[in-house]
Amino acid sequence: MHQKQKNPKYYIPLQIDCGLSIDVKYQQINKLIFIYYLIPLNKQLIFQQNQKMDQSQGFERSRFINYNSDSFDCGICQRVSRDPKECADCGLIYCTSCLDQQQPFKCSCGKTNLIQEIQRALKKIYDELELRCKFCDNGIKLNQIESHEGGCDKKCVNFECCRKLVPKENNEKICDTFCKFLLLINKANNRQEIYQYLRDFPIQNILLQEKNIKSIDSPLNQIGSIIWDKQRMGSGINLSDRDQKAFLDDQAHTFKTVIAKYGFEQGIVYWEIKVDERTENELKIGVTNKRDFNYDQAFCDFEYGWAYYGLAQLRHNSNANGPTYGKRFKNDGQIGVCLNMNQGTLMFSLNGEFLGCAFKDEKLKVGPIYPAVALLNCAGCKITSGKPVPQIFQL
Repeated sequence: MHQKQKNPKYYIPLQIDCGLSIDVKYQQINKLIFIYYLIPLNKQLIFQQNQKMDQSQGFERSRFINYNSDSFDCGICQRVSRDPKECADCGLIYCTSCLDQQQPFKCSCGKTNLIQEIQRALKKIYDELELRCKFCDNGIKLNQIESHEGGCDKKCVNFECCRKLVPKENNEKICDTFCKFLLLINKANNRQEIYQYLRDFPIQNILLQEKNIKSIDSPLNQIGSIIWDKQRMGSGINLSDRDQKAFLDDQAHTFKTVIAKYGFEQGIVYWEIKVDERTENELKIGVTNKRDFNYDQAFCDFEYGWAYYGLAQLRHNSNANGPTYGKRFKNDGQIGVCLNMNQGTLMFSLNGEFLGCAFKDEKLKVGPIYPAVALLNCAGCKITSGKPVPQIFQL
């Protein structure tokens, strides 16, 4: 794998005397360089893109400590507004970023071009609102939250790549040995400094934590939020909550599909599907390796879809038959989905219980692969991501 790297600049042969053969030491170090130096550059770009997308809408209400009204709810995204503006005629509040995306904007009261800064008294109340930091969970005033989260002591200095918090017992802003390694490499000004850092870096730490490398082999692994694609869903499906929730209320007795906006190219990825309590018909949850098709049918009816069906069955390339799998679920349940593109496997859990490997297919090793759900009549769900891959999936 490492002999095929496109950037040989960082492929440095080392002579470290620690009781290992030169070949093994050479292999271990270069694997770390590839995973923790080259790949994180891609991770950081993806993280920054998702951060920009996250800041394009309001704050989640659940984060607030002292906000129990709808006074500052955005009339577009339905969240607590970020950088609020108001309609001079009706007083309805909007996020500045939401307004920017709706140009030319017409307020629900029917008036146009009457958007202004919120009144000074309202601004004072708004600035006093407190919400929990995403990292340390402390209550921070709204007008200070952005600067606080930017430098929160609970974030690893390499958070853009590792997405980890610093352990309580650690006085440094570094979550583990690997991030310490990456920090040293990033500080290097030339190849000679990189070489010296690698010579000084304890090879034992690499070997002790080598098993952890397998769970983070992808530049897309658990980065940012997975959201549904507004442009790729069946008729009648509506999205909400920053496009994480999908709901269908339709009289036609046919499945409708919605797929994620972005696909995965490699590695191990985990996300969860929370079934909407209003659901009346079982969902089909899984993945597809095709982006464009007729979304007014279930993705798993065809060779490009793999799904766990709520009737305790699997579906792939069939709309009627599939092997028995897992347990039944309908309007309650948290389904964990783990796609391992290294092994070409798709696994599921239901309410934290591991259901086993559902599919093993060479096609599941080749990206892009998109999370997908098929809904019938009255059904819905919410997709969430960003959590570490649970231990039950790390086989």
